[in-house]
Amino acid sequence: MNKKLTPSQVLHVWTFTIAIQMLFDLIVEFKYQSYWYFNQGVEWEGLLPRIFLIPPINIIFLNGYPFSNGFLRKFLYLLFFVAGIIFL
Repeated sequence: MNKKLTPSQVLHVWTFTIAIQMLFDLIVEFKYQSYWYFNQGVEWEGLLPRIFLIPPINIIFLNGYPFSNGFLRKFLYLLFFVAGIIFL
C-alpha cells in the first residue's frame, strides 16, 4: 500500500505513532487514574494493537493525503478518512 513514502519516512511515522500513543496512555493512566475499567495496572494485551494496527493506518492516511491541493480538498479527505474509521 505504500507508494509515496520512503522507508525512512515509514520508520519515522511508525516510531512517532508508537511513542505518542504510549506517552498519552501513560499520562492518562497514571496521572489521571483512567483506563482502569476492569482491573488496575498496565494491560499488556493492548500493546500489540498499538504497535501493529495504528501505525499502518497512519501510513495509509499519509499515502493518500493531498499535500499539493487546496484547503477544501485536504479538509474533505480528513473528514472522509475519519468517518471511514468511525463507521467501518
